[in-house]
Amino acid sequence: MTFTLEHPTEAALTAADRWTVPGEWNHPNHGFGSGDTGEARILAGLEAAFAARRLADAQIARLAVDAGRMMTTHCSPDANRPLRSHRSVAELLVDVGRIPLSDAHRLHRVGVATEPRTTLHGEVLPAQFGVVRTALDAGTLPVESANHIITALNQAAPRAEADNLLAAEETLVAFARDCPADLVRNVAASWRDALDTDGIEPREETLAALSCLHRTLRPNGMKRYILDADPLSAAYLDAAIDAHIGATIRRPSFTNPETDTTTTDSSTTTADPDAALFAPRSIAQLAAETIIDLARHGIACNNTEIPIRATTIVVRMTLENLLTGLGTATIDGIEHPISAATARRLAAEADIIPMVLGGDSDILDLGTTQRLFSRAQKIAMAERFGGCAWRNCPQPPNHTEAHHLHWWGHTGPTNLRNGILLCSKHHHEIHRNNWTIHIHNNTPWFIPPTTIDPHRTPRRGGKPPPPPQ
Repeated sequence: MTFTLEHPTEAALTAADRWTVPGEWNHPNHGFGSGDTGEARILAGLEAAFAARRLADAQIARLAVDAGRMMTTHCSPDANRPLRSHRSVAELLVDVGRIPLSDAHRLHRVGVATEPRTTLHGEVLPAQFGVVRTALDAGTLPVESANHIITALNQAAPRAEADNLLAAEETLVAFARDCPADLVRNVAASWRDALDTDGIEPREETLAALSCLHRTLRPNGMKRYILDADPLSAAYLDAAIDAHIGATIRRPSFTNPETDTTTTDSSTTTADPDAALFAPRSIAQLAAETIIDLARHGIACNNTEIPIRATTIVVRMTLENLLTGLGTATIDGIEHPISAATARRLAAEADIIPMVLGGDSDILDLGTTQRLFSRAQKIAMAERFGGCAWRNCPQPPNHTEAHHLHWWGHTGPTNLRNGILLCSKHHHEIHRNNWTIHIHNNTPWFIPPTTIDPHRTPRRGGKPPPPPQ
């Protein structure tokens, strides 16, 4: 149960896409031109500082375990034991390190999980997560990623086989060496659910029971809403919010230079007082606007049109899971899966598309007779890439645009093999700096121009690989 993370070989590319493949994935000049010594120096300094931080965190986790052992050791009440002045190891770490309590709990939890164990008979056993411990001690694994791996595999452990847990641990540690902790959390959760499919529905019910809304009146008169939504409820909210934001940020805007009297100097602004109503809004403001519009529609129920753009929730599952109601299904933009039984119920609802992998689908390859990608093609690309395909970009499918890998006007067909999803920012970056994109085994690889990286090191994009079924 392993997968490998390899960049495509030179032979896998066309002649127009060839580049020099360096011996190591992380080249010293990765992402920077060789002529910019200032940027290279900053990059080297950051890498050295983070390497030292990883080693320091591993040492703190070890010392936290030692401190906990000392604090629970029985001793005479007159002994000088400064550690006993703290009620817990986490409180000790907060006091000494002046760190948040959540960080203190994380360090102690990782330390305990990667420490050799002792039975009641005094027998010393290996650490529960020996692979994680080795990577921590080597300074190649951040403690945040280690915590996500440990948490996910601990949840799967009661119903998973030991060999599969070890394979998952090895794969996740290898993945975490090159990926940010947030992405490791997502992949670790997918491994947890692959190892423990029977636990998905109970976890789903637990999360649904924890859904709640807290309202607080702030001193300035604003009212703050804090909503905890289970994955299924979040899917509905995200679909509505993302559709509204995506349509708004792509909407063309026009200004008349003869009537626009706003200047860059705020002291001399003479703009129309109504201009503030149409001023650019942040993503957070657009999200709030969507929720308010939905509430207005609910109150004025005589309206016949919902005040948001047309949107779709895609629930994907295998044909076997759809027929049996067993196993898992996933929803766009939601990290945690849902049970297949819940997905079957959703399949009967309006605006829900059950994407059955392996089943019949729309005609997706339209050749060169159509300039723009169809809605069905974009849904299929969202399934393929997960959203913006750029490395580590979090933008969901509704915030993306379909991009032709080969320009449509130069015999590039409008079909799935020639399409990729990119957010507006990275879409412009591709065109502005002439990046090359190569799809290898359904994984996009972004090859920078020599002005950005003289070695043209390919960078892996797309969604992370799933665990084996």
